Amino acid sequence: MKMVILVVFVSAGIVGAGPLASPLYAQRWEAQFQYRQYRVHSQVPLQNIAAGIKNLDSLKRALDNELQIELSGQPIELYIFSTQKNYRSYVGPRVPEAVNRPAVFVKGPDALWVYVVYHRNWEIDLRHEMTHAHLHACLPYLPIWLDEGLAKYFEVPDSRQGFNKTLHQNLVWRLRFRRGIRSTELEKLNSLEEVRPEHYRDSWAWVYYFLHSSLENRRFFQKYLQEIQAEEVPGAFFENLSRFSPDYRRQVIHYYRNLNTRD
Repeated sequence: MKMVILVVFVSAGIVGAGPLASPLYAQRWEAQFQYRQYRVHSQVPLQNIAAGIKNLDSLKRALDNELQIELSGQPIELYIFSTQKNYRSYVGPRVPEAVNRPAVFVKGPDALWVYVVYHRNWEIDLRHEMTHAHLHACLPYLPIWLDEGLAKYFEVPDSRQGFNKTLHQNLVWRLRFRRGIRSTELEKLNSLEEVRPEHYRDSWAWVYYFLHSSLENRRFFQKYLQEIQAEEVPGAFFENLSRFSPDYRRQVIHYYRNLNTRD
């Protein structure tokens, strides 16, 4: 389970300066470099992470193309740890609630940080947290369910076009028992501590539905995000949806029951 943590920090800058730098770790980075807007500090050799870092280009293009919002070029500090132990030692004193997670995004008033542990599937965690970082860099706010649903959508490789096989399989089982996809319940989530696995699943399901079911649904979804970016007050998402598509609950279930599965 991933999370976004909003905290107040002074900008960390490059390793060796700022409150998130540490003399202990300053000597342990295998690679430090800047790529695009990403300032990378890695305990893992460059050859092991280069592909994942380069793939952030396609992630940003996907965010731009799919969501049609204006993305920011604000620098993002990326810390890559070779082990969970090193991650815990570095992140624990600063974000103790994140020590048992494989990755975390932290937003300060003037800085963005992503911390991730390197492992076999580390790029999923990287894409998830970088999605949070890009969204929070350009939007004044975002409902928790929508923030997590978008991160789940974009965490998978570009070739999957947002299709999260694990979440879809779980959703199919739920629909077999004639259980619907949560909607207004998601909007009642006020903190990440309240978010359960089924909330991640249903949040992803709505995002995927709106971006793939029809051009009209896609434009409705994009317009909602654009209004947030313009600092307008679009109101509750599902209240707007009920006016746009009064039969939306039946339509989304019909969509997933007829969706061709992917390998």
